[in-house]
Amino acid sequence: MKVLIFTNSSAKYDAAVNSYHGAGWVESFITLLEEQRGIELAVSFFHEKDGKKMTRDNLTFYPIFKASRRSNPIKTILSDWKGSIENEKACKDMLTVIEDFKPDVIQVFGSENMYALIQKYTKVPVVVHLQGLLNPYHNAFYPANQSKYNFIFDLNYVKQNILGKGINHLAKRIKNKATREADHFKNLHYVMGRTHWDKMVSKIHNPEISYFHVDEVLRPIFYDNIVKIKNRKQSEKIEIVTTISPTLYKGLDVILKTANLLLETTSLNFVWSIIGLEHNDPLVLHFEKSLKLKHQNLNIKFLGVREANNFVDSIQQADLFIHPSYIDNSPNSVCEAQILGIPVIAFNVGGLASLIENEITGTLLPSNGIYETVNAILKFNKEPEHFWNMAHEAQNIAVKRHAKNTIITQVTNVYETIVQNATINTNK
Repeated sequence: MKVLIFTNSSAKYDAAVNSYHGAGWVESFITLLEEQRGIELAVSFFHEKDGKKMTRDNLTFYPIFKASRRSNPIKTILSDWKGSIENEKACKDMLTVIEDFKPDVIQVFGSENMYALIQKYTKVPVVVHLQGLLNPYHNAFYPANQSKYNFIFDLNYVKQNILGKGINHLAKRIKNKATREADHFKNLHYVMGRTHWDKMVSKIHNPEISYFHVDEVLRPIFYDNIVKIKNRKQSEKIEIVTTISPTLYKGLDVILKTANLLLETTSLNFVWSIIGLEHNDPLVLHFEKSLKLKHQNLNIKFLGVREANNFVDSIQQADLFIHPSYIDNSPNSVCEAQILGIPVIAFNVGGLASLIENEITGTLLPSNGIYETVNAILKFNKEPEHFWNMAHEAQNIAVKRHAKNTIITQVTNVYETIVQNATINTNK
């Protein structure tokens, strides 16, 4: 079977080591497929330097040349100011790839990206592998007590606002992508997802869509570090860790408010480490100014982006992993914390309830629930064994959920079903 994947990730082609904690799962998925007999695999993506087909080992690459945005800075700034997104012209290049490779099925990563447009121009069956879903993400874009005006007048965002890269310009672009995503869903026949939530959203957009459950492949380092951690509270100081990107709705403000409430109302000895953000990031400076709080006074440490081994060490050395996002589908960070065996507290938004059964495999709290989070941390301090028991149960489930042999069976069954349906429809 010939499978063509369109994705934003070119990591395997560039032979790059992705040290950041996001996006690596796409490369891991491609690697898993590449190893399967009976699948001839090709991957296509936009690339600023190359545009020539190349085969390496069992994988064919189709980079589609796309001029760097830096080549025309004025045009780029004007485009960013308007929140512009890609037009359909690139579909011509995508069709060239399809004609050359002649796939049996096309898999597209992301319902919001322009790759899903290809379904309008080809008779080859297309399945979209859901990632984030931008319509609900856009709905939850600005956190509590925040609006676009908070960022228009924030001096920390002066440069970004001038260049069209500010928070409000991002909101415009997400809104435009969300509109395009809704149009994609109207015409989509097949999607792959992994939570009750992404299935629900898909069916709302298109009740006739065929939904297939396919679990997520994690990066190899997490499979290599599956160990049973003994029930323990390391010391009198509770080590909390969170992994977030510099994205508005990921809950940085919640962390600051929760840490402040802990210090104001308790005598708890804790430190809260944040992976993925630097202390001088504009988003950090914005929320510190807006909330009149300083991370230095709140026992918060910003660790920045960590290389994979250091990232795993930071998680394994923690007592608690807290995920404070306002919206998410199935965050990689929670899956990674679970498979490493660390107790998880998360807000019950999006698809989190598909990853965590409350008080069985972790703790689910209401969005922006700073009081509930403080209470959960205090409960951990008093009853650590309960949280570690939940972590062990979550780890057992995560090991099964992310098992590569199970996932490859799920994926190949999807491909076979889609190709069979396409054959039946063609013969009608």
